[in-house]
Amino acid sequence: MNLKKHLQSFQGLVLDADGVFFDGKETRSVTLGNVRAISKTRDYRDGQGISFLRALGIRILFATGEDEPLRSIVDKMNALPSCESGAWAPVECMTGLKSGKAAAVLAWASRWAPAFPIVYMGDDRADCEAMRMTASNGSLVVIPADAQRCVRKYAGLTLSKRGGAGAIREFAEMVCDARGIDEETLATS
Repeated sequence: MNLKKHLQSFQGLVLDADGVFFDGKETRSVTLGNVRAISKTRDYRDGQGISFLRALGIRILFATGEDEPLRSIVDKMNALPSCESGAWAPVECMTGLKSGKAAAVLAWASRWAPAFPIVYMGDDRADCEAMRMTASNGSLVVIPADAQRCVRKYAGLTLSKRGGAGAIREFAEMVCDARGIDEETLATS
């Protein structure tokens, strides 16, 4: 299937968190009360890109080894009026996937998009098995510009934006273009 057909027909998007939604860097600190604090950086435009995709009816899954701060961000996404009203499907989040990511992705895809290709967006070694499975099933693998070399061989599309710095938004705009949709016409929340 060619790229445009993939962008026009897929119904499910699987996203890695670190290196795709977040920029892959984290800051760790300890407060005076000896509480560990972790912060990660993301681009607001990527959240808007996810909203565009949700408005198109595309189901979103984060599949990652991490939990916070992703879980609280997903909770916020699912509290948007368009989700609470049922207009958008909730964003799903599988965390703690240190191994078995490919099996989890396959199970999710067979539940939501059995007759349609999915798209998997990842950036590093932990994504290789899921990318290999995704590509072998005729689905599309997408990587951000700064993805590591071990995943490049699976990519059907390499974006010009870096992970955590607009890659998801760039992809969402490509999907809108392929489907003939002006993103200004989409509900945003």
